[in-house]
Amino acid sequence: MRRYLLPGVLAIALLATAGWAVYQRNQSREYHTYLDLQFQRQFYELIGHVENAQVDLSKAMVSGSSKDMTKYLYDTLQQAYLAQEKLTQLPFHHATIRKTEKFLNQLGDYSTAMANKSIEGITLSESEFGTLRELQTYANFLARELIEMQQQVVSGGINFGDLRREGNRDLERVNEQMKNFRLINIEERMQEYPELIYDGPFSEHIKDIKPRLSGKEISSDEAIIAAKNALKDQELQDLRLVGKIENTTIPGYYLRGTQGRGNGPEVSVAVSRVGGRIIWFLNPRDIKESKLEKEEAKRIAEDFLKQKGYNDMVATYTMAAEGQMVVNFAYKQEDIIVYSDLIKVKVALDNGEIIGMEAEGYLTTHHKRDIKKPTITEEAAREKLNSAVEVEYSRLALIPMPGNKEILSYEFKVKFGKDHYLIYIDAETGEQRRILLMIQQEDGTLVI
Repeated sequence: MRRYLLPGVLAIALLATAGWAVYQRNQSREYHTYLDLQFQRQFYELIGHVENAQVDLSKAMVSGSSKDMTKYLYDTLQQAYLAQEKLTQLPFHHATIRKTEKFLNQLGDYSTAMANKSIEGITLSESEFGTLRELQTYANFLARELIEMQQQVVSGGINFGDLRREGNRDLERVNEQMKNFRLINIEERMQEYPELIYDGPFSEHIKDIKPRLSGKEISSDEAIIAAKNALKDQELQDLRLVGKIENTTIPGYYLRGTQGRGNGPEVSVAVSRVGGRIIWFLNPRDIKESKLEKEEAKRIAEDFLKQKGYNDMVATYTMAAEGQMVVNFAYKQEDIIVYSDLIKVKVALDNGEIIGMEAEGYLTTHHKRDIKKPTITEEAAREKLNSAVEVEYSRLALIPMPGNKEILSYEFKVKFGKDHYLIYIDAETGEQRRILLMIQQEDGTLVI
């Protein structure tokens, strides 16, 4: 009896193993299809944002009203940054889209700079209009190329799941596929676009500053360990090197991994080469119905930074869109807001999860300042304001200026008519340094 029992058991085990293998293969195929559909959705949203950006920019150029021009330039900014976010979520090797990312970033930043001029009543020069026309031409080209790529996706010629799977194995093979995916055409065209020089908002000061990061240079393997330790709450699995980050303010390593166990979203992380600090990370998971109030989301962002060792950070402004809220933080030294040391935290409004952070400004400029006491009083600075404005609050702030300088100023939030502004008066000379418009919206506040 025992002679026949063992073969029977083995046969059952083999059948069970085969069945399990088929089940696993089917599960893998279903997940692969799910990933492809998710990436397709993000790709279609990318196309929509790029198209909207070039349309809004064209409206700004033909507008005869400075108010309307400002509105359309702001809309261009928002669409350009949303497009950049969607682009970075797609399974492309970072090096193959670097120029396109840079173009979208410049499109948003230059639109902001021109909006600032329009608000101040300054007529744009022929050269500046020429730059806007050139930006619009390149944006139009990018939109057309993306639509051509969309046709390849619809016809079944491109599978994003395949790109992601191949990217995990062989980046060179993926780059070869990119030649058939029109991305190489786009990148080559974007190389022709010149570097822009302009006055941007407070975040623009970091572009030409040597980072103050300290520590030893780390390897890519050490960067993976640093990312896992810093982002334990993300429960990153299968974290791997995608590429090196070069020719930027903070050189580092670009990593990707899966959140949690099983079929979690793919999280992207940038780690500095010096010191192994998190430059940014992004978790592009699906966001469900919003349940959190904005104040609660802001508190969650504040707690997150404290847990990560970023103390004395003050929430300055917020912006909510698509079920997520971005909270902007600035460093506070004693009672002075230091606008150079910036961190952005992104919170999912469905469950309060932290799904993104960007700390390049903080990592570039943060240090203990030797700040001199104001020469003039707050009352003397207030007298420099237009008598028609209504002051809502004032505080001391250290603001970045051209030439990598920082100036201690009195920050006044004022109301004029229905609009709110931030006016900065030099705390040493009494000179007016900056005026920023606060665009109050249901989703948050934009300062330009």
